[in-house]
Amino acid sequence: MVYVKMIEREYKIIKFQDGIERLTATFNLKNQEILSTFLHADVSQFADWIKEAFDNVISGESEYEEISGNICCAEISPTTTKIYNEMIEDEEEYYSTCCEVDTQELREIISEWCEKSQELN
Repeated sequence: MVYVKMIEREYKIIKFQDGIERLTATFNLKNQEILSTFLHADVSQFADWIKEAFDNVISGESEYEEISGNICCAEISPTTTKIYNEMIEDEEEYYSTCCEVDTQELREIISEWCEKSQELN
């Protein structure tokens, strides 16, 4: 089976006046801001643990994983992953701002993010 990327993405490095560099990402999907926040705030801090949760579901070792980081939580199933911003207190807004992504493609995006982040160090 050949896997084709469905989500267009763009990674950029932003340089601040004080010399600090930050990696940013944009995507062509609904509520992409949540995905960007998930990468920056959660994957950057807990990459190994998050990758393991995705790998467990993708391999079939687990049918479902739910992870919660600094800002976001992710509900990982074999086909799709839903990412929510846990800082949103209004229940309607919480669910309406969810970002839903193909699980295998999101795992690929997480790996890309980690590789590009390591290039900055």
